[in-house]
Amino acid sequence: MSARLLALRPRALGDVVLITPALRALLAGHPGATLEVVTEPRYAPLLEPLPGVAKIWPLERSVRGTLALIAALRRRRFDLVVDFFGNPRTALIAAWCGAATSVGYALRGRGRAYRRAVPRTALVLDAAGRPRREHAAATHVRLALAAGGRADGLDPRLAPHSADGARADELLARAGVRAPEETVGLVAAGTWPAKTWPAVNAGRLARLVAEAGRDVLLLAGPGEDDVTDTVRRHAPGVRVLPPCGVAELAAVIARLGAVVGTDSGPIHLAAAFGRPTFAWFGPTDPDTWAPRGDAHAVWRTTLPCRGCDRTRCPHWNCMPELTAEAAATRVLAHLERHGRAAADLRPAAGA
Repeated sequence: MSARLLALRPRALGDVVLITPALRALLAGHPGATLEVVTEPRYAPLLEPLPGVAKIWPLERSVRGTLALIAALRRRRFDLVVDFFGNPRTALIAAWCGAATSVGYALRGRGRAYRRAVPRTALVLDAAGRPRREHAAATHVRLALAAGGRADGLDPRLAPHSADGARADELLARAGVRAPEETVGLVAAGTWPAKTWPAVNAGRLARLVAEAGRDVLLLAGPGEDDVTDTVRRHAPGVRVLPPCGVAELAAVIARLGAVVGTDSGPIHLAAAFGRPTFAWFGPTDPDTWAPRGDAHAVWRTTLPCRGCDRTRCPHWNCMPELTAEAAATRVLAHLERHGRAAADLRPAAGA
């Protein structure tokens, strides 16, 4: 009988994308195993099409929902559970789901929930022997290896549902995008106030990129109306993606020529679909979060407090340090080097 594996990663968008190399590692190290994943319902469409993923268990943010999920998981009699998140809820699931073996991060107050606990942070040296932060995907793969996995690269890979393709085409048409493969997606907002670029700068960047002959599609999410209004004021010709779910967003990004903007989930989606990216970093560290490879470039603040991971900042000088003009110069030069011909930017297989 094949082994039954369970992986836990409820949120967030970028982090869910970045566990895909670890899921591959688990499957490579356990040939013939059945892999099931617990995540929040909105992220299920990203993981369902992955090779080897047999089932997605939706996790609702309620005590009743968590207990019902644990009861259902216990009936599955998993051989192994791996917690790639490590918050109190997922630690509880790992401890109570009835799996024969559990592996997770050795975090304070949660490490005892697992049969084997692995440090979340590890010393990594660059080519010159200097210490740097470990990339998030590498951290998750290291946890998968501790659970018997075998490394299968660090690059995230996704393939959207074919059913989402028609919806993506409809959304792009509503936004006025006629040539998605020649359009640049722009992420102007951020989940943290401290890592969000000034909306005025984002608007001016959109205008400068459009003046250089490239269409710009603003990838705005719920609660970002003020940012959208500001960007539109400074770049009247910018396209705006209509409201949509994660599955549709992924299918749209799979069709774009590139994505630029805040360190965010859409940047990781673009990288997972092989699209060039350019992202800016202040309180977050590109060593941990930037996509790898020549097609992905970053700007990073020069302030000594950079990489502080603060969600709020009393002075917030890092992000305004990047001007729209400097960003446009860097972004356009990067796209000139790494943008691909339209024939090479067809939607990913299954899109």
